[in-house]
Amino acid sequence: MNFDCSLTLSVPEQKARLRKEIRSRRRALDNDTVLDASLAVSKRLIELPVIKNAGLILSYMPAKNELDVRSVNTILGSQGKRIAYPLCIEDGGLRLFVPESEDAFTVGSYGILEPDIDRSCEVMPDELDAIIVPAVAFTKDCMRLGQGGGYYDRLLAKTNAATVGVGYDFQLLVSLPLEAHDRPLDFVVLPSAVFTSK
Repeated sequence: MNFDCSLTLSVPEQKARLRKEIRSRRRALDNDTVLDASLAVSKRLIELPVIKNAGLILSYMPAKNELDVRSVNTILGSQGKRIAYPLCIEDGGLRLFVPESEDAFTVGSYGILEPDIDRSCEVMPDELDAIIVPAVAFTKDCMRLGQGGGYYDRLLAKTNAATVGVGYDFQLLVSLPLEAHDRPLDFVVLPSAVFTSK
């Protein structure tokens, strides 16, 4: 899949256009499509060596029809792995917490479930073994188009953890508009395929 981004647009403008188009398509997905895609990605994620070998994994809670990895979080937790979740803070950064239970969450400022810091243990980026990264779009060489806030860009600069992007098949594009700070992920896992930049 490819989107036409006019060469007259700046790279940030091209990214903004792509985000709008892909988010619109994602919001239109029906529940069965979300469930089927999420199940397919979950099976691939659990078997991915960098996930199987990780002890501390940063995951996420889905919002606005993002690929749903909650079943993966539960399965990995049952295997004794520690699952951390991000909490957005005012300076554009993320704090990372491992909730003490599956109900230790609150609704954050973006309407996303975030860990309740009173019932969670904070961890540092350099402690992470792997990060499951949501995004708006990917390429086969594991470049990603993020949400636009730079939260994950800043986080990824602070860790050597293995990075695994997850999404729907339609989120795979031939190319993406890129800026100097954009870096590839280690893996991208979609319902139909797994790609690696290694």
